[in-house]
Amino acid sequence: MKSYKRWFYITLLLIMLPLLGLGGFNYYIDPLWCFSHSNRYNSIQMPFDERQQKTNQVRFAHFDYDTLLLGSSRVTYINQHDFTGHKTYNYAVSLMDLQDYYDFIEYAKVRHGGEFDCIILGMDFYSTNRNMTNNEAKPARYYIDKSGEFAYRFKTLLSRDVFKYSWQNYRHSTRGVPMDGAYDRNNIKNLTVICEETKAPKIKANQDKYRNVVYADYVYEDVPGILSRIKEANPHTRFIVFTTPESWPLFEVMVDEGLFSDYKQWLTDMIDVFGGVYNFNYPNVVTLDLDKYYDASHIYPATGTLLAHRVVGQPDPKLPGDFGVLVTRENLDQHLELVQERIEEQKQGKRGP
Repeated sequence: MKSYKRWFYITLLLIMLPLLGLGGFNYYIDPLWCFSHSNRYNSIQMPFDERQQKTNQVRFAHFDYDTLLLGSSRVTYINQHDFTGHKTYNYAVSLMDLQDYYDFIEYAKVRHGGEFDCIILGMDFYSTNRNMTNNEAKPARYYIDKSGEFAYRFKTLLSRDVFKYSWQNYRHSTRGVPMDGAYDRNNIKNLTVICEETKAPKIKANQDKYRNVVYADYVYEDVPGILSRIKEANPHTRFIVFTTPESWPLFEVMVDEGLFSDYKQWLTDMIDVFGGVYNFNYPNVVTLDLDKYYDASHIYPATGTLLAHRVVGQPDPKLPGDFGVLVTRENLDQHLELVQERIEEQKQGKRGP
């Protein structure tokens, strides 16, 4: 009997030790953002599933914010601390769809304990295509429900798939070399400056994708209906709405595809719902300067700082005068005339950054 018990405990120990090691390492690195600790070995976090990672962070971390920021990957690179006067959480994720905004906001409100003082919405023109499908992500409710499963964050500690990401984060953090698209433990995303030779094929790939995929079979989405639902669900919240600044090569694709009338409708709809929108998405000193871009779509974080300062009214001597215009019903026609003029200037090659 004694030998049997001894064999049982030894066997149990041999089974438990690897599981304890696996769980302990996954906890220490925490690639799914289910916990809040920081150390030198988890300082670089790869965004392999931003929707789940940020949803987990909202659920399990201390969520003491008065402002919520939402948008696509273009907005993920904007530092949440750059919105001066606002304690902001950046809930932007890659390819966030217009249909996702409502559910993510409502979920964050539950954790916040009510409406936010302010919600900042980054708006992409490409998301106005009703027929554009996102096969890379599930609806927002999927990630929200998953994070709420019984013992979810402890079950993930025993996952070998999670271990793969833990190991990647550990290796990158140990080296201490920033990785493009990686986060730190404070929800700040990195993007390194690349040379023109590396950037050129990225821009060409963006143009081809938008021309052949993103704007293919284009049908204008019910933008006013989607935005009105958000506004009505948050009657005591102040909204700051801005358009994400596409570089001229990408903006030109939209124009060449005959979608400028939809672009005008998009601005009009946002103004009708919210009263105004900060428009950055037109030919201006930033969008004409490819040095401000990683590719045709994504600005560098330093430029994101300028954008944040514009929308919150933070004085900044580095902020170009024509980067970001608050467009309202009163100046909409005048602004659209300016945009049209600048498009024609670019087409004729008369205007530089």
